[in-house]
Amino acid sequence: MIGDDLACRVCGYALNPGGEHPVTSTGHTPQPVPADQLADVYRRCHLCSIGQPIWAYHTDQIEAHSIAASQIYATRWHTCWNCATLIERDDPDTLTRRCATVMGWPATDPRTRILAAIHRAIVGTRAPGRTLLTTGIWPPAHLKAGTLPKIRDRLTHLLRGPHLLDRFPSRLNLADSLEQARLYWIDPEFTTLAATAGEQLPAVAVTDRIVPAGSGLLTWPHPVGRHQLAAASWTPRPGGWQLTAYRSLTPDLPAPALAELRHQIGWLIPAHTADITIGDTLDSGDPLAILATTWLIIAQQLTQAETTTADPPISRAYSRAGRKPPQIRTLRIKAPGRRTTTTSTGTGAARATPDHRYWVSAHTRQQPYGPGRTLRRPVDIDPFLKGPDGAPIKPSTTVRILGQQ
Repeated sequence: MIGDDLACRVCGYALNPGGEHPVTSTGHTPQPVPADQLADVYRRCHLCSIGQPIWAYHTDQIEAHSIAASQIYATRWHTCWNCATLIERDDPDTLTRRCATVMGWPATDPRTRILAAIHRAIVGTRAPGRTLLTTGIWPPAHLKAGTLPKIRDRLTHLLRGPHLLDRFPSRLNLADSLEQARLYWIDPEFTTLAATAGEQLPAVAVTDRIVPAGSGLLTWPHPVGRHQLAAASWTPRPGGWQLTAYRSLTPDLPAPALAELRHQIGWLIPAHTADITIGDTLDSGDPLAILATTWLIIAQQLTQAETTTADPPISRAYSRAGRKPPQIRTLRIKAPGRRTTTTSTGTGAARATPDHRYWVSAHTRQQPYGPGRTLRRPVDIDPFLKGPDGAPIKPSTTVRILGQQ
């Protein structure tokens, strides 16, 4: 989960679960802080030090001793796709050659021999299975509307598959829900508006007034927000919803390796989940703020929906399997309507139309009703954007202290 993604304030290294360094004898005690509070977090494969880690392997504690120094390693190894492929092939020798080449060490170097011993221990003593990391930010995939059925299918395959998911307990129910979910693709203009507005989002209660009916999977064309999310889903449950956010990945791999990654993992990795009860609030400090912002803009009827069909190869694959290709709802911002440049104040004076948009916070309005509209009843109003279409979002002057509620 995003809140469990920790890094060391001293050295900037991403930490293992429990807040420990990958190498325990680093010369300082780890000082865990949320990774998104640091400007630069060092996330590299624990073996080759160049690839972005995707998989985690578990071993007994490994110690490496030499005349110059000793190292005691933790029991969890984060590896990139290429190093993991060699581990799965039980090929520690090629793994050592790969890593020694990166370091510039010849085969006769004593450090290469120590490295070889470590790699033999990892390959030979690793626990069964491996864990897909759900923390970290990878080179993103650009998600297209016509590919959403295939992206969704790969995601459900991942959730039902044999691989462990790091810090992600809910899987099968989510997979079942996603198979029935409506598919939404947010166009680039809408995405830009949601990303900007989400930075200022006031507290909003999550209710069925803003959450689209049923289950849904919503994707943005590129990562958005401070947490670089690519998609989000919602699953109704008694009294609320399970909300899940995803990051996308496209590592720098040769075409055959990338095709294998798409087959095993797909395009999306769960990054955050939360069980939300009706009436719980989200604001700009929450990882799911971008989803709540997108919902509010839809509920405010600032968007229009168009039906998009799946790409032809995907439609043909569905037809061969006897499945009906699902419809994709593409959501776009409505074209600006005709607006006047001034508004009346009710006193005969004219008030200039603001040159920006801003959030109006949630509030209660006394709505007239009954005979002659003489009676009043309270109506809850969700946050909404106010101001001219196309105008920039006014920056907030509110200061939020990270780590405090």
